[in-house]
Amino acid sequence: MNDQKFFDRCAQKLSGALSPEQESKFSIDLEKDPERKEAYHAFEKQWETSGKLKLRYEANPQLAWEKFSELKFDHKPITVRWIHFATRLAAMVLLTIGLGFLIREFGKTEPYHYATFEGETKWVVLPDSSRIKLNESTLLTVASDFNAKERNVSLKGEAFFEISRDESKPFIIHAEGARTQVLGTSFNIRAVEEEPKVEIYVISGKVSFAANEAELILTHGMAANFDKSLDLLALETNQDNALAWHSNALVFKDSPLHQVFADLQDYFEVEIFIANDNIKNCRFTGEFKKPKLEEILKVIAITTGTTHTENKNGYTIQGEGCSPAQ
Repeated sequence: MNDQKFFDRCAQKLSGALSPEQESKFSIDLEKDPERKEAYHAFEKQWETSGKLKLRYEANPQLAWEKFSELKFDHKPITVRWIHFATRLAAMVLLTIGLGFLIREFGKTEPYHYATFEGETKWVVLPDSSRIKLNESTLLTVASDFNAKERNVSLKGEAFFEISRDESKPFIIHAEGARTQVLGTSFNIRAVEEEPKVEIYVISGKVSFAANEAELILTHGMAANFDKSLDLLALETNQDNALAWHSNALVFKDSPLHQVFADLQDYFEVEIFIANDNIKNCRFTGEFKKPKLEEILKVIAITTGTTHTENKNGYTIQGEGCSPAQ
């Protein structure tokens, strides 16, 4: 039995499409192959988590199986920073099946869901030809009536948007209490559940960034954030590395070291502790393509007179630092 047939049999078994004789043979085959038996039980749990919705099964089974076979079954926990357990499983179902949507038993179309796990990024193309690149640990939900009167999506995580222009159907992103509306443009939104702010950076076009009754109109090169705890919108400066995860490059232009280390923390997902506040006043210029943290810290050490020490929690930066006027 090849992989495609095995995947088909799993779907047929769970949907009740197998005859008693076929079910019996399928069970015997699973007992002979522990690896596939474990894979089937994992898929069964995901199927149940999806709410036992009926599937309009027109996907490429081989492609779906390839997605499913990438999952690990060694019982080691996978850490995803923000996705709750149930959400993670639902996202896994969608990735496994390879579809963008499910159909309820009474025929109502559900929203499309796209998800990435830790260490994974991917492009998504929507029905209106808009392109969205999802950063790791991100969930994008596309409304079931997308492209009817409006183009509504919701975001948890971080994504880079290239939106096809359609003046009759605004594209609206709902993200952690903030609402972004565009007609056609490119921009980046970071809306991580555990982080205090939703951040946006505009590359081209015009964007409406709003929360409750407040609104900011942003154009090329502008950035803003929404503070979730203060319920406050504010413009931002110094967003040279807002797209670092997308471009795989870090750029610093006479940047204060506190901003440099903040960008390094975000990009490399590591803690950096500054032992002396005067270090924050030092400034640094540099550009790094396909950056490596150790190399950047060495260059910073040479140009600013600092030293760095690695520990179990990350890195500690030490040195005399610079005066505020420097």
